[in-house]
Amino acid sequence: MVILFSILLGGCSSGHLRDRHQVHPSSPSKFEDDTNHKSKKGIMNFLLIGSDSRGEPQSFSDAIIIAQYVPKEGNIKLISLMRDSYVKIPGYSKGYDKLNKAYFIGGNDLLKKTIYQNFGMKVDHSISIDFDGFANFIDLIAPEGITVNVSQKMIDDFNMEVKPGENALNGRELLKYVRFRHDDESDFGRVKRQQEVIVKVKEQLKNKFSNFESLAALPDFVEESLNHVESDMDKGEILSVLSKLVLYPIKNIDSLRIPVQNSFENKTYPHAGAVLKINLEENREALKDFLLKPSPVNREYHY
Repeated sequence: MVILFSILLGGCSSGHLRDRHQVHPSSPSKFEDDTNHKSKKGIMNFLLIGSDSRGEPQSFSDAIIIAQYVPKEGNIKLISLMRDSYVKIPGYSKGYDKLNKAYFIGGNDLLKKTIYQNFGMKVDHSISIDFDGFANFIDLIAPEGITVNVSQKMIDDFNMEVKPGENALNGRELLKYVRFRHDDESDFGRVKRQQEVIVKVKEQLKNKFSNFESLAALPDFVEESLNHVESDMDKGEILSVLSKLVLYPIKNIDSLRIPVQNSFENKTYPHAGAVLKINLEENREALKDFLLKPSPVNREYHY
């Protein structure tokens, strides 16, 4: 989480949007175990996983978001992958299952491999955060809370002690906001709220670390943020990314949801339950098109 939010503020290295080595429009002919591929032109893809862990050894991924940052252009693109997407999981005995099943049985590594095999998109680094980590991180960067529009259905569903409308929510309450799905939009609405909160957190971090003097507090900030985070980046790499946040301001944040509209159907399978059976080729093409378009992209992708 802290890595992704740091990318929303500053970059790692220089890059160019039209790097076609980042996305493969068709299924890879040979699966590569090493998914830590870095673009020669500097673009990096970060995978954020919000898990439903409450301390269990295994957990499902509640949120699956890829952030691609283009430092030279000051653009970030967020791709939310619906957790119920029915995909082929490498090495899985049943072959296909929900995307979040890959995280349950194989953690960050298997989820990265599953994303690459199905969507042809390589992930350079992954970060997973549990419920406690999310709530604590929000309280750390926004002690006064983050303001969102809360519906009566949310209040009733989670027994929230607020009134309908605009509310500044603390970490625990904001977790309920991003997890809510018991309305007409279901998981699709949840994905929109996840993306909304990422943008709002970006603004909080921008305010918190808006000048060079404030960067002196970064080591302590990272240390505290990492208590509930699992990542393949060490503290030094994280600090290297965060230290550039003042130098590379973000100009545009664009978002995409996979599967895109009218590219899936609701199905039920005995071993997987209710899933989204997606048109894989259509979604690969939409993903490629989204990443190759200059920002801001056409808003037809915002569902």
